[in-house]
Amino acid sequence: MHELAGERTRLLIDDAGTLAALEYAGNCWLEAPTSLWELVLQEPSNHSVLGRRHELAAADAEFEMVGEGAAFRLRWRNPRRNGRVYALEVACEVVLLDGDYVFRFTVRCDEPGLTVREFRGPILPLWLDPAQPPALLWPSGAGERFADPTAAGLLELPFPTKLCMAWLAFDRGDCGLYIGSHDSSLATRMFRVDAATETRGRVLVSLNEYPFAAPGSVWTSGPVVVRPYGGTWHEAARRYRAWAKTWWTPPEPPAWVRQASGWQLVILKQQNGEVHWAYTDIERLVALGKESGLDVLGLYGWAEGGHDRRYPIYDPDPEMGGEAALRAGIAAAHAAGQRVVLYVNGQLLDMQTEWYAKHGAKAATVSERGEVFGEGWQKYKDAPMKPTAYGCQSSQVWIDRLLELAVHIQQLGADGIIYDQIGSADPMFCFSRKHNHTHPALAIGPGAAANLERIRNHMGQIDPEFIVMTEHVTDGVNCYVDLTHGCGTGFAPGGRSFPEMLRFTFPELSSTQRHPTPVLDAATANWACLYGFLYEVEYRYLPDRLYVDQGVVPALRDYSRVINRPDVKLMQRTDPRAAHAYLKRLAAFGRRNADLLREGDFVDVEGFSCPNPALVAKGFSNGHEFGVLVWNPGEQEQAVAASVPGAHLRRVDSPEGKVDAVAPLAPGAIRLLRYGRKSLDA
Repeated sequence: MHELAGERTRLLIDDAGTLAALEYAGNCWLEAPTSLWELVLQEPSNHSVLGRRHELAAADAEFEMVGEGAAFRLRWRNPRRNGRVYALEVACEVVLLDGDYVFRFTVRCDEPGLTVREFRGPILPLWLDPAQPPALLWPSGAGERFADPTAAGLLELPFPTKLCMAWLAFDRGDCGLYIGSHDSSLATRMFRVDAATETRGRVLVSLNEYPFAAPGSVWTSGPVVVRPYGGTWHEAARRYRAWAKTWWTPPEPPAWVRQASGWQLVILKQQNGEVHWAYTDIERLVALGKESGLDVLGLYGWAEGGHDRRYPIYDPDPEMGGEAALRAGIAAAHAAGQRVVLYVNGQLLDMQTEWYAKHGAKAATVSERGEVFGEGWQKYKDAPMKPTAYGCQSSQVWIDRLLELAVHIQQLGADGIIYDQIGSADPMFCFSRKHNHTHPALAIGPGAAANLERIRNHMGQIDPEFIVMTEHVTDGVNCYVDLTHGCGTGFAPGGRSFPEMLRFTFPELSSTQRHPTPVLDAATANWACLYGFLYEVEYRYLPDRLYVDQGVVPALRDYSRVINRPDVKLMQRTDPRAAHAYLKRLAAFGRRNADLLREGDFVDVEGFSCPNPALVAKGFSNGHEFGVLVWNPGEQEQAVAASVPGAHLRRVDSPEGKVDAVAPLAPGAIRLLRYGRKSLDA
């Protein structure tokens, strides 16, 4: 056995080169040893044949320990499978550094005609007691929490295209296990948690990387940090954030974004050509926004093609009133104190347009067989699906088009542009040899980040108040974004939603909640307030307009042609005028306390105590004051008792105005207790 031991941690590697133990304070996280790595070699592909793949594992190779002491150096050579010996060498360095076990792999393949396509390692064979399993914190959306990961089956998602951050953790409450990829390149990699094993409780955790290394070349992985720790899951978040500080720069949006309450997402013209709102209706939309206290108007489907058609051509639509009417509507919104953001899609190309006929071959992502990657969108059952290709974020044609669109939209008078889908741009790879990427796994993430940085810098020179938005969060991409449209688990309440994961790690990232329904009920609005999300209502279909504009309560049959309907039951049980009135009060409450709730840091449950378990309480700090935001989601009034060590209560606020701090909190009510540090008052 070979040991790397820290103050309270210990890692053992046996003489066969497998992990034998990973301990914190005597408690072991590992089950039976398994191969520390696996990889895939691939033969060349052509237009008709996908190259055959050869899968190898550490158990297939000759192993030797080539160094010990403060670091392990492990080496595997000449793996054999199915009677064939491969000219391959894999080395691994394992270093213990300030409580981190840092793994870094190097691969050299001298097999002619075989490319190192995929490398999986380290593979951690965890044992999670099914009777008392730790929770899994999974960085999908804004965060997802699996109370019992032993029953989760197979979880497999790529970063940066689908995961908001490159870390996960297993949380036992008083200790946990952090696993993070500390590689700032934004190259595509895959996080995998596999509980679909024969033994309940055995969970294989691994990171897959995609070297695409040619024969005879040497590839080195980014560092993978495995850290057993004591304390709450916040220790894991702090570890990732400490590493992020070495390369991550927080966005600095204009002041109006930091003060914004939320937005109306409005589809003016739908995919099937139905016009729901003309440009002359923008003033009516502004009035509806004012009824709700919302101050940003996001116009989707504003161009001639309508929503999800004719991308990336975005010209004002004569059917909706033409360019002059659009400009007039935007000017009317400004006169009323509202901002306007216009939509474009940051990756989809309508394959039936003149733009695609001219530029598509240069812009689209392609597979190793030369096939175009893409997806189809169908909003209505009685309208055909629209086929679209993905624009490669590293294609110069597409890079230039994205910037052109921002300039175009600013010239129309808008205050910002939202590039839908760039924050979670697909696909994982692009195999074109004509784009600005050195290999397939570096096409999407690095390209998206570079594009958004370039666009924001360019537009900031034209108009410092103009903003860049996208949908979905990826930490290394959204540092170049002023505001994010929330997408995925964690941006809406319920289920496994765990927004604490993103909000605690990166409190600087401003985002809307996700609420694809034209009315925001009080409970969902309070939830968004509690986590510091901007509010959202969405008007997507004609019955949505009838509901918000004329008060016509829909039936399910009114959406019979629609594939993805809003929450009709919520619309039926919610009085829209009462909901608008409450949201307006809540938005005003947020503005009064924007120094904490919008500009302060979300600190979750740290730094204060709130002993009543019936309440949900979150903390916000701006360095001068500390806020405890408490919400009563239940049906009975609750006593409020909170304290902040070393601070005193200065004032209390609520959407209804000032209130006694110790007055019972009514069902569904929310309240902010503001504390001052005594040292600051001296």
